[in-house]
Amino acid sequence: MSTTHATPTPTRPAKRTSLLAWIAGGVVTAALLVALAIAVWPASEADKARADGEQLGQAVSDLYYAQSEAEVDAALADVDAAVNDARDHAGDEVSEQVAEQQDALARAVDGFVGATTTDDAFEADLYEAELDYALADLESQAAGFREQGPEVHQAYWDGFEEGFEGS
Repeated sequence: MSTTHATPTPTRPAKRTSLLAWIAGGVVTAALLVALAIAVWPASEADKARADGEQLGQAVSDLYYAQSEAEVDAALADVDAAVNDARDHAGDEVSEQVAEQQDALARAVDGFVGATTTDDAFEADLYEAELDYALADLESQAAGFREQGPEVHQAYWDGFEEGFEGS
């Protein structure tokens, strides 16, 4: 009878496998968190304008290439919907800006009225500081709104061209 001895096969240590599993799990978790953050991150005004422009460009392209009365009617409905969406988004942006400026103006009026009606020098200084801060805030908001405009306008027309040429 012969005795055979099996040679032991090398095995990986459990710690190494466990460490690799943790690293892989961490990478997958991080990737899922990044994907989730991107999915729920609110669109900027430029992103909304680009999407609105792309929607209108696609609708105009459909109208341009329409071959039947039904296609023309459908494209005109899409154009109307795209214009209304763009108007709603622009209206939201303007409405938010007006509300911010209304708040700054109300604070400026409070500061002015307080500074001119009080008899106490300390209170007058506080009201004047409130007035100065509110006016600076108002000026900053208006400048920011003015600077944002060209970027948003450009994004809209870039989206329009992409929508028109993409079909």
